[in-house]
Amino acid sequence: MSKTGKYRSLGLKTKNSGVQANSFFRIIAYFIDAVIIRFVFQGIAFLMGIIGLLSENWMEAINLYLGEGIAPFRGGGWFLEQFFFITSLQDVLIHLTYSVLFLAYFIVLESDIVSGQTIGKRIFGMKVTDRYSSEISFKLSTLRNSTKYLLRVPLLGVILGFSELILLVFYSTRTGDMLADTKVVSISGKGIVGRLR
Repeated sequence: MSKTGKYRSLGLKTKNSGVQANSFFRIIAYFIDAVIIRFVFQGIAFLMGIIGLLSENWMEAINLYLGEGIAPFRGGGWFLEQFFFITSLQDVLIHLTYSVLFLAYFIVLESDIVSGQTIGKRIFGMKVTDRYSSEISFKLSTLRNSTKYLLRVPLLGVILGFSELILLVFYSTRTGDMLADTKVVSISGKGIVGRLR
């Protein structure tokens, strides 16, 4: 990456080609993706429980993990005791497994391996691109989405979540976009929402 590109990625008002995606739709798309990831994880755990690969104790721990707080911001929630949910090695393993699935979903689907679109983004006709409006590589997608893990860290996730919200609402970007010099653009005529208009 050139020096210019490196410094441009740190600016909020980078001159981009393409139409910036609607910030509200980006937030809704993220929550749709988070719900999908939650149910995929729950479905895999359920099937593993049925065939005997997970004990009843593990299933209870997984259900407790998914039940407290909001799934994409696990470790958050509204009460202080929910910030400190990792109390055993079992909790650590569940958290790490869920986080790997969470990150892999975004990294793979938003890279040029697939289409630059998660399911949520596809619904709203949005796509992740670099500053030249090209699909991003797996490596760049990994860099872009690495900041999403911080949303899952107790306490820090809530603070960063508010910062991300402010960046999205006022600047149509987020920390991952600034770090990787990427953007989310609207694709004309694509997406369920676009077709309903």
